[in-house]
Amino acid sequence: MASEDVSMTNTEEVDDFEAVSQSFVAWLQQHGTVISSSIELADLRRHGAGRGVLAKENIAEDEELFAVPRSSILTISTSNSPAEVKTQLDDPWLGLIAAMVYEYQRGSESMWKPYFAVLPVDFDTPMFWSDCELDSLRGSAVVDKIGKLSADTAFREQVIPVIRQHGTIFHADDRSDDDLISLCHRMGSTIMAYAFDLEKPSTTDPHDQEDGWEEDEEDSQSMSKGMIPLADMLNADANRNNAKLYYEEDKVVMKSIRAIKAGEEIFNDYGPLPTADVLRRYGYVTSNYAQTRYLNDEEVLDDSYDISRSCNGDTKPFSDELCIMLNALTLPVIEFEKLQRKSKLPRPALEPSSAALLSAILYQRQVFYKGTTNPDNGMRGDAGTTNDVTAEHRGTHRRNMAQQVIQGEQLVLVEALAMLKEIAAPTRGKRKAVEANTGNAGKKQKG
Repeated sequence: MASEDVSMTNTEEVDDFEAVSQSFVAWLQQHGTVISSSIELADLRRHGAGRGVLAKENIAEDEELFAVPRSSILTISTSNSPAEVKTQLDDPWLGLIAAMVYEYQRGSESMWKPYFAVLPVDFDTPMFWSDCELDSLRGSAVVDKIGKLSADTAFREQVIPVIRQHGTIFHADDRSDDDLISLCHRMGSTIMAYAFDLEKPSTTDPHDQEDGWEEDEEDSQSMSKGMIPLADMLNADANRNNAKLYYEEDKVVMKSIRAIKAGEEIFNDYGPLPTADVLRRYGYVTSNYAQTRYLNDEEVLDDSYDISRSCNGDTKPFSDELCIMLNALTLPVIEFEKLQRKSKLPRPALEPSSAALLSAILYQRQVFYKGTTNPDNGMRGDAGTTNDVTAEHRGTHRRNMAQQVIQGEQLVLVEALAMLKEIAAPTRGKRKAVEANTGNAGKKQKG
């Protein structure tokens, strides 16, 4: 293609991007969303962030940024799919996926068309990685959480039969099962990255962004799930979080939680997640959550415990539950029986013998990682998103994100093992056991 043609194409793409954004904002207002004149939906692709919301002028704390009526939230109940379709899928995830497939397939006949136009088509979540790309994540527990095979089975056995039964209204008669499964994956990943748990009206903190669209055990409370237009356009940043969503009777309201200067981006926060889970759910990695990186160790009694980095002494590296469990396992039988008779548990501070046991477990965990990359070398900053990454660069980008996940988890292991070594040392174990469970480990002492 000639250079002038490339220039023309790029201009058309920019114009189309802005036109789609403007159409989306007009659609929001047409359906009752109230948007403050202090904010705007902006093109942040140059920052690798797609769309985002910026402050046009200074915003005070506790100022309403926008309010979305519940009728504009895309849920199973607000979808225009027939009642018989809504009742055929009991699982809330599969039900919402089917509702979104229905609305998407209707095209311009659907009231949600301008909304779908701003939602992503391609994803960098591991669900869409090739086997070669997934091999870059070898050793990380996130690989076992992807669940592509079980998702395929759920779609093929539950969702596809419903679509086929109502093929005409789903406009699916000319689509193959494989096409529909791909579309289900796309909608499922959209839900994973953008959906909210729809709490009952309250002024308490909402449980933001949903975990995985494939239902996890921690997801079992089964709140109603929905896509909240505009709220999901906010990017997330733990360190710069300046807005929060509140649930009211007939609407949801985004408010500032601190003063925001003109030109600053408005950020939501999905909470402290491991880098691996950020990648799994949202398809990118970031160093902004480095202080709350966790490693799921799934080699302990068929259960999992989080091990965290103790940054500036603010975070306990080992949970009370993990310490109690290890102390119970390493107690002499006579001592354990004494506690059992008194209906008591061991104290939640690692004993030297428990530290030695956990060290052995973590050394074994290290073996699972591919290669011998030094976790202190090559740590990248924010790997960002891939809104405009070309196909030929996507594989490299995904491997870079995998490297950041693996290096982050390895660093957690290295720091944990160093602390455990001190706890297990006879002369220092007692003091370090206390520090490990009070969050004081790592603080500088005055000389």
